[in-house]
Amino acid sequence: MHQLLAGGALLLLLLAAGGPPASTDWPQWRGPNGAGIAQGVFKDVWTPETVAWKVAIPGRGHSSPVVANGRIYLTTAVEGGPAPEGHKAPVHLGFDLKPGYVNPDSCCIDRTYALKVLALDAKTGALLWERTVFDGAMYDERHRKNTYASSTVATDGEMLYAYFEAAGLYAYDKDGNQKWKVDFGGLAKAGMGPGMSPLIHGNLLIVQNDLEMGEGSHIIALDRRTGKQIWKTERSHRRSWATPIIVKADGREELIASGAESVIAYDPATGAELWRTDGVRSHPIPSVVQGHGLVFATAGSGAKVALAIKPGELDPAARIAWKYNKGTAYVASPILYGDYLYLISDAGLMTCIDAKTGEVKYEGGRPPVPATFRASPVAFDGKLLITSEDGDTFVIKAGPAHEVIRTNSVDEPVWASPALANGTIYIRGAQHLFAIR
Repeated sequence: MHQLLAGGALLLLLLAAGGPPASTDWPQWRGPNGAGIAQGVFKDVWTPETVAWKVAIPGRGHSSPVVANGRIYLTTAVEGGPAPEGHKAPVHLGFDLKPGYVNPDSCCIDRTYALKVLALDAKTGALLWERTVFDGAMYDERHRKNTYASSTVATDGEMLYAYFEAAGLYAYDKDGNQKWKVDFGGLAKAGMGPGMSPLIHGNLLIVQNDLEMGEGSHIIALDRRTGKQIWKTERSHRRSWATPIIVKADGREELIASGAESVIAYDPATGAELWRTDGVRSHPIPSVVQGHGLVFATAGSGAKVALAIKPGELDPAARIAWKYNKGTAYVASPILYGDYLYLISDAGLMTCIDAKTGEVKYEGGRPPVPATFRASPVAFDGKLLITSEDGDTFVIKAGPAHEVIRTNSVDEPVWASPALANGTIYIRGAQHLFAIR
């Protein structure tokens, strides 16, 4: 990895950094408003000349890079030695509520991990600082394809918030000084690992913790300056990984949280429930998106479902605008771009739906080669980017007809979703972070 640069130019950059993120920054999971949509012009053809830099990132992490005020923040988990003898994962409940459930793909409770937060210069990839927030045995197992650093950082430009679930929530200033830490205690999700990312809203930092089969689940808001709890609302929902969003409807703000049992809107100022409606039934891993007066919640781990939901005050019977029961992904979130909602399946098959009416414009739009997809789509300038586990990014023309414009690759596996900021596409591969401009 690049070493910290010296000289007056970098010093001026560091002094200038600060203030709220620009509209062209990417300060949280899926960027501004959690939409996955970038403003500006980006390269859609990648060549050795368009890869501005490539830096090695230690360990493993599926957290996406975030970008604010010329800096990139991301997290990683570096495997260490054996865990203390006798260290075990908590006992998990099955869907029958009986103890003893073991996910066949769970692993890694027998090792220690150093959990790290990194800050890099967005122009050069130079490492500005690195902090180890936790080093030891993990509370629970994780899925073999997951990591212990899969939650994306959120930043307001001055402070950044890194969440590692059972290993804690950490607040740092932009220069790497820890300001506070919150320990939520043992948080278990059937040995599948973390994934939900924190959400900044005004002076609040909001975290959704849906656990096991519902016992201990909650959504909580903290004062982001101090870490002090502002409100906490209990939930009965089983484990989830979806990041909540804020929408505006009928002159008020609503905090929308996806769940298997129900989708619920809360008052973000108090945590009071405003309404609830049908849940996504499967594991809520994809995040909710919004637009055209609707919010869209999807899931695809078992049952396949996409729900178009009307927020605001209305008759509960009219809450669901439309449903679609196929084409959704286990992990990847949908994207709403222009008039259309785009779904992506685990195999990269795309579905385009008129967001307002639910009319299907096309189904089964195929990538040019067979692949598996975990990263969520992003969009810019009339194009969609979908990135496979193989590290291939397919450029798809937005609109009611499926067209693959071209294929680009970083030549290493990719699970993290891309970040697009200030004319640069940042892709986190299995070993490196790439900047394409």
